[in-house]
Amino acid sequence: MNTAAPIDAVTPILRLDQCAKGATVRVTGLIDQPLFGAQDERVTLRLKELGFLPGAPLKVIGFGLMGSDPLAVQVNGTKFALRRAEAAKICVELIQQ
Repeated sequence: MNTAAPIDAVTPILRLDQCAKGATVRVTGLIDQPLFGAQDERVTLRLKELGFLPGAPLKVIGFGLMGSDPLAVQVNGTKFALRRAEAAKICVELIQQ
């Protein structure tokens, strides 16, 4: 069973790992990440359990040393550190402020 949400091919995709520090975004869906192989569905489920659900607002807090792993984000008042591969599964849209 594939739990990743289908994304419209016409809509440009912005992934969480592409966002700048301080960006406020909203989750639009989760996509497959070939890097995880057979474990991709489990990673998707875990991200959903943590609150990375469509419609959830996020704030990018920062990045690791020299812009690498981890990526720090805040979702529903809780701060998380994600690997870039995990963040690349999360599709977002910018929230206008």
